[in-house]
Amino acid sequence: MILESKTVARSIIRKAKLTVLAHRIRMLWHRGDYEDRFADVLLGSIRPDDCVWDVGANVGFYTERFSRLARHVIAFEPVAENFRQIESKGMPNVTCFQIALGDAAGEEPVFIDGPFSSVAVPPYAGAPQQTVKIVRGDDLASLRQPVVVKIDVEGYEIEVIRGMQRILSGVRALFVEIHFQVLEERGMRQAPAALVKDLKRLGFSRIEWPDASHIAAYRA
Repeated sequence: MILESKTVARSIIRKAKLTVLAHRIRMLWHRGDYEDRFADVLLGSIRPDDCVWDVGANVGFYTERFSRLARHVIAFEPVAENFRQIESKGMPNVTCFQIALGDAAGEEPVFIDGPFSSVAVPPYAGAPQQTVKIVRGDDLASLRQPVVVKIDVEGYEIEVIRGMQRILSGVRALFVEIHFQVLEERGMRQAPAALVKDLKRLGFSRIEWPDASHIAAYRA
């Protein structure tokens, strides 16, 4: 109940446009970059024999770091330019797919804002877009199954998680960036709190917020 209350509080702070102020106050006693704590817990959860799924790999910042720690990494990145950047890194233990994950198979437009992209909403009117293939994670049974999953999909995280319930039931650790503002723009303000409940239902016994925008969920 405390965790759900904290989740709702984060949404209220963002809705009131107090995120920047809250972050500045937090940084008075937290040193380092905003995502340092998240990166520490994410990378610290990976073991040498693990398979890691990087969902929403972007240009491969975390993919490359995963490749140094895990036996195998599978990266999902639907935007062609970002996908080519990952492939150009030549990481032998990384398999990259130019697809997006979601809760239903099909094709959807992905809106692009520089290196960032979202299937959920356009970042601004007239934003460039590409049509991308969407696949349910649970339909990818032929792939090496993950032990650790990282999801950063710019407001599409609910659909991704709904589409990989079976896979997540066998995952040791899950890390999700929650894009509160995009979810609220989609009329899904309660989605983060609902997501926490779903993760508990899937058997994640320990759920934490390493920072204001990331969830870390662990299975005992």
